[in-house]
Amino acid sequence: MDNSGKIWIIVRFRVTIMFGALLAACQVADAQRDFVSFERIVLDDQMLGGYGVEVADVDRDGLADVIAVATNPAQLNWYKNPGWEKYPIRTATQANIDVASHDVDNDGDIDLALASSFKLDASTEGGLIHWLENPGDPIMNQEWQLHYIDEIPASHRIKWGDLNGDEKQELINLPIIGIGASRPEYDVNSQLKAYSIPNNLSVDRWQGIVLDQSLQLSHGMSVTDWDDDGRQDILTASFYGVHLFQLATRGQSVARTWLGVGKQGAERPAIGSSEVGEGVIAGGRRYIATIEPWHGNEVVVYTKGESTLWDRTVIDDQIANGHGLLVADLNNDNIDEIIAGGRSQPYQLAIYHRPEDSSRWKRIGLDEGGIAVSGLAVNDLNGDGYLDIVAIGSDTGNVIYYENIGR
Repeated sequence: MDNSGKIWIIVRFRVTIMFGALLAACQVADAQRDFVSFERIVLDDQMLGGYGVEVADVDRDGLADVIAVATNPAQLNWYKNPGWEKYPIRTATQANIDVASHDVDNDGDIDLALASSFKLDASTEGGLIHWLENPGDPIMNQEWQLHYIDEIPASHRIKWGDLNGDEKQELINLPIIGIGASRPEYDVNSQLKAYSIPNNLSVDRWQGIVLDQSLQLSHGMSVTDWDDDGRQDILTASFYGVHLFQLATRGQSVARTWLGVGKQGAERPAIGSSEVGEGVIAGGRRYIATIEPWHGNEVVVYTKGESTLWDRTVIDDQIANGHGLLVADLNNDNIDEIIAGGRSQPYQLAIYHRPEDSSRWKRIGLDEGGIAVSGLAVNDLNGDGYLDIVAIGSDTGNVIYYENIGR
């Protein structure tokens, strides 16, 4: 083949790629036409191994900033709203896996709880939990003091929640597997544990309470006030599906309710539920959203039916290695949307919207091919009254802000 023929093939290939990208963009725009619109803003394209993302006002300027965590290589950064300058949070941790924000020392600025030393294939090691003390001027001083809390091997999901209604936040720690568990069965129960902030923060270790030891491969956790009693409750996604944990309910110190079966019938580890969130559809009817099975391909909605276990409906089965899911009202119509993404090719981040006059969920492609979704967060970052979306990509190594600009 002569050079002119080679050049023509290259040109034709590039035109095909450009046309495909344009077509995908048009399809996204068409899907969003009757919904809110989003502007895609890249905050970071060097976040290799990105895993989790959090939103909090790090520098006390009244604006919510973005906090991102990467596992390998270990990184912990925050991005200042609105210019999105990147600042490292310097610590001595390795294999960071999750972060949760709260003013631990009650000094008026946001501190961080961090789960690190994560090793899925070495479940008798690691699982460190620390809190990182905000230095007060996190732009000038990037060294955050590290304080030990506890360690449980395979600690994987941490969140803050007021579990007992005392208007104080407890730290909740959900390891993904039990101590000594190994692939592919992972057949050792894990500890769901909660810690109250001690009055004396100089203690060597925070005293915790084990809430449950019945789950295996617990990958997802959501905190919500399920029964509107002023105490927050815990939803988990595990090999056994979806469970609700409530303190001091039905005469039990910790009541456990099995709500969803998860995807069953396959061999481990391709069973159960992987992520979990809770929301409402038209009329205030509650639903639970999951990704199934573990790291699975299905977006699932559970609704209350006639039996104790809720009815399961698959609304999408094309997510590749599903790893991020949140539920939020994105268009302010008092109906919650599902935001879900996958971290394997074809990379995709989608919104699932159920209009008030419909019984079907409509899929809206938000990012097709641009981010290998590993973690998600929602918050009103620009103060316009609409919730925005932040996603972190693992293989794509990026942190993306999807600014909700309304209709």
